[in-house]
Amino acid sequence: MLKTGIRQVDDALDGGIIESSAVAFVGSLEYDNIILMHQVALNALKDGKKVLLVAFREAPDTLIKEAEHNGINYLPFIENGSLVILDGYTNLYAPDQKQGENILSNPLDIGITTAVIRDRLSKGDFDVLVVDDLTAQYTLQPNPKGYIKTLVRLINSVKSTGVTAMAALCGNVFEKVDLAATLIPFDYVFEVSRGRIHIARSIQPLKTANLIFPYVRSSEGIKLVLEEYATLEGIKKRLRAESDGTLWLDWDRVEIITEDSERATIETAYEFLGPEKGKEFLYLWGKKQFIGLGKDARMRTDSLRAALEEIALLTRSSGGGTLEIVDIKDDLILITGKNLFPGGKGSSLPYHVHYAGSIAQFLTEFTGKRWEGKETKCEAMGADHCEFVFWPVE
Repeated sequence: MLKTGIRQVDDALDGGIIESSAVAFVGSLEYDNIILMHQVALNALKDGKKVLLVAFREAPDTLIKEAEHNGINYLPFIENGSLVILDGYTNLYAPDQKQGENILSNPLDIGITTAVIRDRLSKGDFDVLVVDDLTAQYTLQPNPKGYIKTLVRLINSVKSTGVTAMAALCGNVFEKVDLAATLIPFDYVFEVSRGRIHIARSIQPLKTANLIFPYVRSSEGIKLVLEEYATLEGIKKRLRAESDGTLWLDWDRVEIITEDSERATIETAYEFLGPEKGKEFLYLWGKKQFIGLGKDARMRTDSLRAALEEIALLTRSSGGGTLEIVDIKDDLILITGKNLFPGGKGSSLPYHVHYAGSIAQFLTEFTGKRWEGKETKCEAMGADHCEFVFWPVE
């Protein structure tokens, strides 16, 4: 099987992509789909496969540099002969025809081009064909419908020889009916755009009902959001400071908050509103912070424990302390915490009511039924750990 290198995606595919199949990576203007395709190609090379890469979108040298910027180093495999790049770009745009062993003489003649590709595949004993990408040819062809028919025949013939075919395309460029026709021969269709990987088609039954995986594009390629935010190094790579005084974590503006500042917010709520109204305010504040997160988690996993473990992981990696999922029952969930943010001592009131609100909101969205909760023990009040109890509300 071929691997995407993203564990949750490979797990959903029951181990990976079946060989001798065809895989389409459909994306948008950011080209994240292309990066994921090359990520799969690199994993195939590392697994000992021989790959023929046809470059229509850009010159091979540029493609190699772009891939390297995204954590994909093709050079060792070019040097040992396991990766061969056919240049279908140069003679699309060069004023004079260029010639060479790996330069397609007339890429726009799709009949000749596909014949050359088939010939190279059979003579070179390749395991994988990678086309980067189908969009450039589609926009330049005088007869796009004829191009699509030839492409469908190429992909089907490649599969019939036992070679795995992978191709990327920009869905925004194709006419809707043309896109549907182009995707006919593909056994797998991955939609990769705007931070979401969607498995739109699979040759085998998927091991999860949730087909969407949030991702980020990093210097190490396409990674799931959870993986990138699970370590301090990952968070540091996503942070950027702008000259206008703003600080960003990917697309979200953030600010560094000290423990004293957070503690002051909680104490002010109690002082201004009183103990009971203060708790109510902090609880609702926590709920507000987690709106949408339970629904998002439901798209990634069916397991409530796994979803809560994600929250615990992100809480720890972001400096919020440690959470432990102690017990999960239909009518009761028990979670404990240590070193939760903010810390404190000598308080007569709990400091982490907002945690209870956040998790209650998460449980409500994830399960589809209303849950409520409360902080029953707090380190700030002298306990050796914090404790949260949650229950469903009829």
